[in-house]
Amino acid sequence: MSYRLLPLALFALLLLPPADATAQERPPAGAWRVSLGAIGLYLPEYEGADAYEFKAFPSLDITWRDRVFLNVRQGLGVYFYRGNDLRLGASVGYSFGRDENDSANLKGLGDIDDGASANLLARWKLGKVTLDARYEQQITGADTGAQIHTTLGYGHRLGPTMLRPALTTTWASDSYMQDYFGISPAQAANSGLPTYSAEAGFKSAGARLMIVHPLRGAWALTMLANYDRLLGDAADSPLVKNENQYFTALGIAYTF
Repeated sequence: MSYRLLPLALFALLLLPPADATAQERPPAGAWRVSLGAIGLYLPEYEGADAYEFKAFPSLDITWRDRVFLNVRQGLGVYFYRGNDLRLGASVGYSFGRDENDSANLKGLGDIDDGASANLLARWKLGKVTLDARYEQQITGADTGAQIHTTLGYGHRLGPTMLRPALTTTWASDSYMQDYFGISPAQAANSGLPTYSAEAGFKSAGARLMIVHPLRGAWALTMLANYDRLLGDAADSPLVKNENQYFTALGIAYTF
């Protein structure tokens, strides 16, 4: 896998429509809700690349009692607190690493291993406005430190279609920034790039628009356009060929 899909504006994989985003009603308490579908993605070869690639894979989203969940965005988890306006939860997900052969720009830098990640989740909702925060720490594979993803979103229905514009930011720890944007003396010797030290800070900020349109029956089509601007030490890294990162996706899902 050439790109950290799950941490990308998340976040960028919000492709399976929530129950209130389609023409369907939320299932009654105690019911299972399952969405099966497929996703097509057009995204950078790696974080900071100026070349893009297309990927496609199946998608799955399962919830039970609107409390326990399994999906590609957050992994397997549970909301241990559910108020009218606030939700708090935790999950175990998966963080995709980075392969040296993903791009000629990464030659000599070595691979960053995939691994399981521990996540803490919070969502606050006020009317049509939502504020989401996710703390992500990789716990197996490479020790890539932590990230904190935040999303300020707004939901607006236009006829049967749901529009969800949002603003996003990501803060990353020293370990993450150095692993993905720094260049050690050994890597510099192998790659010919200059040494570079990247410290903790805001890695990126951006905006996205998700459109969910119900189709016949229980089918729904999701379209996503995402823009991220790399910031600080991430933007200044010799590995970054373009600070402006774009991501588009198209998904279809059947919910039952």
